[in-house]
Order: sequence, then C-alpha cells, then structure tokens
Amino acid sequence: MTATAQLRLVAPTEKRAPVVPETQIINLTIESDEKLLLTVVEAAHRLGIGRTLMYELLGSGQIESVHVGRLHKVPAEALAKFVDHCRVGARPRARDVAAPASDGGALTERS
Repeated sequence: MTATAQLRLVAPTEKRAPVVPETQIINLTIESDEKLLLTVVEAAHRLGIGRTLMYELLGSGQIESVHVGRLHKVPAEALAKFVDHCRVGARPRARDVAAPASDGGALTERS
C-alpha cells in the first residue's frame, strides 16, 4: 500500500524572517512493508542476518521458500514461523540444564 500526502511547512508568525518560504510544499510518499513475498536479501534484512546465512537456512529447509519463475522468494509468514520455532526450541528444559552427577547427587551442567 502506498500513500502520498502533501505537507505544507508553516513558520510561526513572529517578527523574524520566515525560515521557509510559504510556497514550499513537500511531497511525501509512505510505503508500508506489506509484501507477501520477499527477496532473499529483504528476508535476511528483516531477520538481521546476512544473505549467506539466509541461503543456508533456506537450503536446509528451516525457512520455507517458493520459486516464482527463476526468482527465489520467501513468504513473509515463513519468517514469523521460523522465529516462533526458534523461540520454542530455545527454551531450556530442566533436564537439559542440569543432570545428577554419578558421585552422589551434585548437579553438573551438560554441554
């Protein structure tokens, strides 16, 4: 979605010289980022990772991708699914953090 708006800059009416002439109008175009399919570079940028790592994630199937002709595209919702999956997988479970040692009950960390 693209929206274009015209803004008119108005200087306060004081005894100073006007900073901006009254005839100056700024055209501002605002584009929202609501694409359904992103390029690999755009998807990598959204995740804050590099292009090479993005291709590795796509190649391993961790992030879904589609081909549109010769173009490799990433659905925007696939990024959200990947992040959700990482959050769920990153939660430490009690049995993964500490395990009883064989010397009688002291806790040791697993690596």
